[in-house]
Amino acid sequence: MILTLVIPSVFLRGTLPQKTATEIDGLAKLASMQGVAVGPTIWNESFNDITQWTLPATSIPAILQVNNLLKLTVALPSISSPQAISIYRSVNLSLDRDPLITISLTVSSGVSYGIRFFGTTANNASFAAWREGSSLQHRPGLGSRETISVNLVAESSLSNPSLSLTNARITRVLFYLEAPSLTSGNFALALYDMHVNSIMRTPANSFEVSGNFTGIVADMGPATTSQGLFQVFVGLDIKGSPNLSYTLYFTQGASVVAQAYTYAPKLATTYELALLSPALVRSAPLFTGKIGSSSLIVRPLAGEINFFRLDSVEIRFLSASPLPQAGLNPSNYNSLMFYYLTFLFVVPVAMVSLLVKVFKDEDEN
Repeated sequence: MILTLVIPSVFLRGTLPQKTATEIDGLAKLASMQGVAVGPTIWNESFNDITQWTLPATSIPAILQVNNLLKLTVALPSISSPQAISIYRSVNLSLDRDPLITISLTVSSGVSYGIRFFGTTANNASFAAWREGSSLQHRPGLGSRETISVNLVAESSLSNPSLSLTNARITRVLFYLEAPSLTSGNFALALYDMHVNSIMRTPANSFEVSGNFTGIVADMGPATTSQGLFQVFVGLDIKGSPNLSYTLYFTQGASVVAQAYTYAPKLATTYELALLSPALVRSAPLFTGKIGSSSLIVRPLAGEINFFRLDSVEIRFLSASPLPQAGLNPSNYNSLMFYYLTFLFVVPVAMVSLLVKVFKDEDEN
């Protein structure tokens, strides 16, 4: 019986694919590190010229007002199909200046809204710097004031992964309201503020950087796409304002492939060991690294960072993708048949014979 249990492990050993991980030292691949912060304002919408805005012709009754703020009021009739209305204006924002746009608005509850950007390349080819599935699309109106910040380089790259953004520009910003069928009533979109800042980047001295930062970006070299990311462990020292809390991201280009939990500096030590996992991805950083690189990004959720040192980065990749069903090597079919027949016939017969002999010996005694 013992032999019959051992035989399968001998004959079938190594026939199933194993899910293991390979680990690399990310710190050895570190190309550069920067502290990043919001820089000076490079463009601002004053909301004092209605001719800068366009309300396309529509059958939906709408009124556009611009006087220190912009207000679009619509009266939606109850119809059996969805309804949408948009407004837009031209802008001229160079992506080479790393623009960060901030928008403050209110949208009535009961309808949804979205923000879309459009641009042109250095060769004057048009492109759409928005995509379905982004957090900027089909947002429910809250009926209260919201402030949204958008990294225009990241938004353009995520929408056009293979497009060269060198000398490219954002040329239009568009807002839309939408409602499902049978929605009726008066609804409004109000814009209070819309301005653009450039992003300031302070190079790190080796593995550490000091200053007043709203993010840390570490360039980990060319993006790795041939293996599936499993986990990233990051050892770091961090100091900041009393209310500092932060999370970490691991990105490939502008795409987030892993995220950490939320952390806050400890009283006893400034050291933290953070775990990043693809399963934890739930948001995106405001700042990004190089489009063709993998990056480690630290994003404050509250407060700011005054000091940061990167102590270790261990990146684990899956060395074999798990298969839906594990297959057997055809050369082991005979072994599997032997295993099956042994437990189906030999073992039961042996057990019955053994029991008969035991009871027979007891009767004779």
